[in-house]
Amino acid sequence: MLGGVLLAGFAFLSLMLAFVAVFVKAVFWLVLLPFRLLFWGVGAVVMLVGTAVAIGVGLIVGLALILAPLLPLAILGGLVYGLVRLIRRPAIA
Repeated sequence: MLGGVLLAGFAFLSLMLAFVAVFVKAVFWLVLLPFRLLFWGVGAVVMLVGTAVAIGVGLIVGLALILAPLLPLAILGGLVYGLVRLIRRPAIA
């Protein structure tokens, strides 16, 4: 008989502690909810800015990779242009 009463007391105590834990967790969550929403908003803005920067960097790198094989031709053209300018320069009297 005493064991049953003791067991019922432990069950009631554990049930009350579970309710208190749920209540404390809910209050804690509600207190921190504005900060959580604020940081979600800030994170979304940072993600959008990061995505825009990544797209810009990707376009620049892609353009550089497309134009990179033409670089030796540009260097050769610049050398020829420089030589032609050097040859056509009037002589200093």
